[in-house]
Amino acid sequence: MPKIFCLFDMDGVLLKPEGYHKSLATSVHRFGQALGAPSTTITEDQIARFEALNITNEWDSLAICVALTLVHLWQINGKIRLNGIEPKAIPLTHERPDFDGFLKTISDGGHLPGVTAYHFLIDQNPWLSTDQRAHLGILLENCRDIYQSLTLPSHQETVLGSRTFEVHYNIKPKLNTESYLLLYDQRLMTKEQYRRLREWLINPDHHAGILTNRPSRTPPGFLSAPEAELGIELIGLNDLPYVGSGILGWYAATHCQLDDHTLLKPNPVHTLTLLQRCLGRSLIDSLQAAVALWQGSDSLSDWQPLDHAKIIVFEDSAKGLYSGKAACNFINKLGLEIDLTLVGIAKNTIKLAALDQVSSFNIENINQIEWEKITS
Repeated sequence: MPKIFCLFDMDGVLLKPEGYHKSLATSVHRFGQALGAPSTTITEDQIARFEALNITNEWDSLAICVALTLVHLWQINGKIRLNGIEPKAIPLTHERPDFDGFLKTISDGGHLPGVTAYHFLIDQNPWLSTDQRAHLGILLENCRDIYQSLTLPSHQETVLGSRTFEVHYNIKPKLNTESYLLLYDQRLMTKEQYRRLREWLINPDHHAGILTNRPSRTPPGFLSAPEAELGIELIGLNDLPYVGSGILGWYAATHCQLDDHTLLKPNPVHTLTLLQRCLGRSLIDSLQAAVALWQGSDSLSDWQPLDHAKIIVFEDSAKGLYSGKAACNFINKLGLEIDLTLVGIAKNTIKLAALDQVSSFNIENINQIEWEKITS
């Protein structure tokens, strides 16, 4: 009997990421107040547009929103700079910055959306001064560096909660807040669907794992927050193998001399690593095998157990499906056959339009899946 693998994204598939969305909305508003634009907000549709542009990391989308707010305000007062989170006593304007204009004009976020947005804003606003361009560069190019970013520290404190934030980053908290992930994230799978999945997994040929771009734990010396682990605990699938962005970033930087974002989905290494983990291999061995295949080393013995396997990828963003598709293409090149199904999960029409470009079919939520039927 062929092996069957169900690979799940986390946010939008197994979890409703209310914590991330509320953290982003809170941070966008907080920085709008600090800059003098207290009506600044971000909507669910705008968040969906960011994700459809492959800007799925709130570290990036937050910095981009703040940059857009600054450009908006510089038309009123060119001396405004971001230098804290305290609300400005006297607002400059009650008009909202034009997030939609940016989202409708830019075509893709690229591998580093902050850098992509920086060049876009410079090109679209030639009137910006040298000092204003430099400030945007600091804001957007450092948006993923907790110790250099102008926006990330207070946002991560909101996400993780003040206590975990201080312990993890050794940075003094400023907000005295509980973790928004723990307060607002919701498990999407019903108890009945969870039971059915557990029954399906009793079969030794049935496998499941989680691939997420959430930060995850890493070996000492490489900084990454345990956000994937918080989500997995809430879902109740702690026993399943998972691959988060932290370990991929660590391996890329320390073993491959690559930028830490290189191996994340849509890169096939993300999916390839999880497949190896589902086969029972250690994390390091899985990473080694995945990177070797991606870099052109035809190690057939590592992948032979997947011959004639059925792989089903459940994702709410196109880049996860692209990772699955590319991973199977690499396995096919070894002469192995894979039956691949790419399932998009979304209700928002903006996200559905992006998923349609690659998915086999789309559904509204994971509870519509009948495990025996989809894997037969």
